[in-house]
Amino acid sequence: MKKLLLLCGLLAVFACTEEPADSAGGNGGRKARVLGSPTSRLALRGSLSVKLSPETAQAVAAAQAQLPATRSGVATRSGVGGIDAILHEIDAGRFERVVAYNPEWEDVYEQTGINRWYTIAFDDEIQLSEVGERLAALPGVAVVEYGIDPRYIRPMSEGPAVPASEGMFPRVGETRAAKAMNDPMLPFQWNYDNPGGGLFPDVAVKPEAGADIDLLDAWQLCTGSEEVIVAVIDEPVQTTHPDLRANIWSNPKNSQEHGYNFWDDSPELDWKSVGGDDRNPEYADHGTHVAGVIAAVNNNGRGVCGIAGGRSNSGGVRIMSCQIMGNSSGANKGNPIVKAFEYAWTNGAIIAQNSWGYSLTNVNGEKITPEQFEQEWESNYGIIRDAIDTFIRGAGTKNPNSPLRGGLVIFAAGNDGDIYGDARRYPAAYDAVIAVGAMDWSFRPAYYSDYGSWVDITAPGGDIYTSGPQDGYGMILSTILCDDAINFQGGPRSGYGFMQGTSMACPHVSGIAALGLSYAAQNGKQYTPAEFKALLLSSIYGIDDYFTGSKDYFNANNVPMTIPDLSVYKNKMGGGCVDALKLLLAIKGTPAIYVKTGEAVTVDFARYFGGDRSRLTLISAEYDSASSLGLNSSTAAFDGMKIAFNCPEPGTSMLTIRARAGDTEFTREFAIVSRAGLAANGGWL
Repeated sequence: MKKLLLLCGLLAVFACTEEPADSAGGNGGRKARVLGSPTSRLALRGSLSVKLSPETAQAVAAAQAQLPATRSGVATRSGVGGIDAILHEIDAGRFERVVAYNPEWEDVYEQTGINRWYTIAFDDEIQLSEVGERLAALPGVAVVEYGIDPRYIRPMSEGPAVPASEGMFPRVGETRAAKAMNDPMLPFQWNYDNPGGGLFPDVAVKPEAGADIDLLDAWQLCTGSEEVIVAVIDEPVQTTHPDLRANIWSNPKNSQEHGYNFWDDSPELDWKSVGGDDRNPEYADHGTHVAGVIAAVNNNGRGVCGIAGGRSNSGGVRIMSCQIMGNSSGANKGNPIVKAFEYAWTNGAIIAQNSWGYSLTNVNGEKITPEQFEQEWESNYGIIRDAIDTFIRGAGTKNPNSPLRGGLVIFAAGNDGDIYGDARRYPAAYDAVIAVGAMDWSFRPAYYSDYGSWVDITAPGGDIYTSGPQDGYGMILSTILCDDAINFQGGPRSGYGFMQGTSMACPHVSGIAALGLSYAAQNGKQYTPAEFKALLLSSIYGIDDYFTGSKDYFNANNVPMTIPDLSVYKNKMGGGCVDALKLLLAIKGTPAIYVKTGEAVTVDFARYFGGDRSRLTLISAEYDSASSLGLNSSTAAFDGMKIAFNCPEPGTSMLTIRARAGDTEFTREFAIVSRAGLAANGGWL
């Protein structure tokens, strides 16, 4: 017979340790702060978490060390009288610190308080609210938080993956992308290099040249580093995928461990379990697709490219798979998100990639209002916030050679902007993280993208309605599942497919951050998270001038919809679209001069050499790679301090200028970037 919570009677003391006095860290007679709601549709039954005062946390740690071990090895009591009385009464099956004791990390844990959180597990039939209320009244309990059921965690993609194969793509000639790497699908990854409408005829919305992340030029400086680890906190990544395998992280202590399954609390990543039903199966493609955007293997003659995927099976950043979603029924009563962050920071990841959020549908299948949305989310992320803060503060600090002395946490903004407007979405709206919105291939917001003053930056996320629903060209092409152990509907897969969502925009920012940190390591530079975040968020080009007119799309029920006025997105998609080359040049410390392909322009360099009144003299200006700009001569023509440019092809070359001050000669290096098209408001000098 399952044990029910008793509501009356005096509590006996079941442990020998005395409760710490109020004056020594208790609540001073006040109830603890309560986060979340036990009646919320999101609440996890049979579990909650408490954050103890520092003194009570120390008392629990000391007492638990003296308690006899249980058969399962799981702690079920605190060793503190008042808490244990309640734990005994509800027959708690677990009372454990959320993050494991780790002497190497306790100094960081003390700073964020993550080591004062404990999880309590008990029978689902016990009234959650009554347990929480009684714990909140105890001295030494600072916070009570009702957990969020992991089943409400959702990938931030719009619709399932649309499988692709090399045979569906038209043959391409010597395009700029085809020259950069030999991966056959790279020319159709418009999000990396968008040449305009040539490759995509007869589409609903014409692609705009330059609506991309300027990756091909960035690859001239860096393609990645094996020393940079990105934790993909998501569905499982298929670590055996032939276009990912070379860039999958392996635990130095166990070469067979490539991450962890926090959904089932298992060392085995589970991408084989299929959800949905026979007519509409749900395959776990999401994590693999996200991973491919960041680090699919480059120049291996296969499939697609990743932003920081290295070259020819080497030099790519490493993907660590932290599974927090699954199709099986084995979700445990712990907190998979917090445990995933802990795994990431203790195993060397310095970027936490998060293309997930929570379901916003109530028990009746109805969407909650924006007001309910903000109210509910603002009170439901206390423990997750502490985990994020710990990652930002601590990741990378145990490695003296890390280019980042801390960590970056990057989140997809969400896909309900067409429903909620600019309402905040958590955890993405938490100030400490980077929130990423999505744009299409014509610089405009994707129809689904969340937006608002809390969104920090934009990246390509795809929009099926730009190319037309009959194909996926307007979405993002990357890796998806191709495991022969899975009986895929429609037959075997090639392992590549299209997806769309802020889920797909987010790994563009994570991938560019990983590429930038790889380049920083290559140049012997180190940054704090705040310093690197500032570089990343300022390495952008403006897109707001494209937010005009209306935009048509279809909702989930295939009903035609219209966003009547795109100007509502202005100043609410971050500073602009992320630009890989700008980030690398900022790290290098090289000024960039942007010129439009095929147009003559003269640039006055006086401002780089002391202004109009300086008495410097230019001696020469030489391109390092004139052919990259379509030029036949390595010498740039100049008149005084002015240099003329007319670049026939898009590309990048360093320009070395020799100048004289008095009788002293010196050189300065500039990056000349020729682009076929850029946002209407410039973004180029």
